[in-house]
Amino acid sequence: MGEATGVVVLSLITAAMVGAVWLLVHFVDAATLGQSGTRRIWFTQSRQPIPDGLPIERIAADIRRIRPQARQLESGMPMARRIAIVAAYDEALLDACRALEVPTELDRLTDGLERESERLRTEAELERAGVDLG
Repeated sequence: MGEATGVVVLSLITAAMVGAVWLLVHFVDAATLGQSGTRRIWFTQSRQPIPDGLPIERIAADIRRIRPQARQLESGMPMARRIAIVAAYDEALLDACRALEVPTELDRLTDGLERESERLRTEAELERAGVDLG
């Protein structure tokens, strides 16, 4: 029985050495395989959905802060500043529309009068959706 035990021990040592060499050669592949298995386990656990973009409360606060400046542009204000204020206000309105899934054409219109009309319509729709534009 001593000879059989020696053969078994020698076989186990050989298998361990082959496994160690394989692991050294394929370490990156083995690590990637372990990470993907961990990710699969992590992704299958239930999680709360993470919302895209800013919270609606923050967007509404931005709208309330920018709206008075966009509505009453001061005389003597440089044109670049006027354009920037109105653009910031429009972007805040678009953020609110995206967050609440309110349809708007504000991002597509370029004509000044049509854009102003769409801005007013968008404000009314957001107020109907519950946003306090103050």
